[in-house]
Amino acid sequence: MEWLRERTWDVDLSTVCQIPPGFGYGAFIAGLAEVLGEVTMHGPFPLFPTLEPLSRAPVSTLSKKKLRKIAGPALATTLFVLAMNLLWREAHEVTWEQFKAGFTGVPAIYLCIAAFLIALNYGLLITYDLLALRYVCRSLPLRRVALVSFLGFTLGNNLGTLMAGAPIRFRFYTRWGLTPRQIVVLISICGLTFWSGLWLLGGTVLVFIPIELPAEVNLPLGTRALGAILLTFSVGYAAVCWLWHKPWPIGELHLCPPAPGLMSVQASVAAVDLLISATALYLVLPIEATVPFAQVLAAYLCAIAISLLTQVPGGLGVLEVILVTLLKGTVGESVLASVLIFRILYYVLPLLFGMVTLVAHEIFSGAVEAKEAKKDP
Repeated sequence: MEWLRERTWDVDLSTVCQIPPGFGYGAFIAGLAEVLGEVTMHGPFPLFPTLEPLSRAPVSTLSKKKLRKIAGPALATTLFVLAMNLLWREAHEVTWEQFKAGFTGVPAIYLCIAAFLIALNYGLLITYDLLALRYVCRSLPLRRVALVSFLGFTLGNNLGTLMAGAPIRFRFYTRWGLTPRQIVVLISICGLTFWSGLWLLGGTVLVFIPIELPAEVNLPLGTRALGAILLTFSVGYAAVCWLWHKPWPIGELHLCPPAPGLMSVQASVAAVDLLISATALYLVLPIEATVPFAQVLAAYLCAIAISLLTQVPGGLGVLEVILVTLLKGTVGESVLASVLIFRILYYVLPLLFGMVTLVAHEIFSGAVEAKEAKKDP
């Protein structure tokens, strides 16, 4: 990690590319390109020390690179279309009376408690950035971390990490003195924090609490076996953090595993985060539903994990299809309305607050900069 903190750059990519200062997407792309270039060409563990310039690369290599760039968005688009098609079919099976009953069947006090839990959840998400900052050995005032975390998660949860969450973090953290390399590492640690909690909580739920699956869901493995696999990932991650002290390859980066204490906090925070959001979903189910909380939690964890793996922004359509499929048998046809209520509370309203906060911050920052510019001769 000393190399990450001390190495200086010979080229300023943002100047070469003439990227406007403070432009989030430009900083993100320039920073990511420089990080990958430095790591692969000049890092302590160079991956391609004799790599030829791009113009000399074979045509087949260029074609493969273009294919990889296209494959991700194409797959996400295909999965989104399929999910929306399945959701449309499910919606056609629900009558207007059932749909209306789903909206009106939730007491107002439950809606208020769910909204409070979601607000608490977004407050807890600040810890993701705090832990990542500690990993890269940087410290910032809490108000700054809270701002970038709230904006990063509210926009990233709806528009995707690469489209919104990462550029937001680059825009603000570069202003506050972090290098592009440190920000790439920070974003990676935030993602690792989430998955460590999902492995721990999901594995525990599926192993120790029996989950009833709908008849149409046929899995090659039982839920206990799936839980055992998740717990294996969790134990493996813990073992790596305890025993492995050499740089750890994550994509093109080489990072040291987090310290055991940091790893424990990561998994605990993410598990509590998932528990809170699953509780909010449970509260907006129809009051007459008798589904156990453990089954709602398991369905929610599956839906969140799959929606993230598909890379569909906000898991739009994917989240709804999985939750409706897994809960329809116990909750009833009105589950679609409950899932839509949850999307409004957890995704749409925070997105609106995030956009308003971002605009207000930019206006205020612009006014402050203009005022300071007038003072300077």
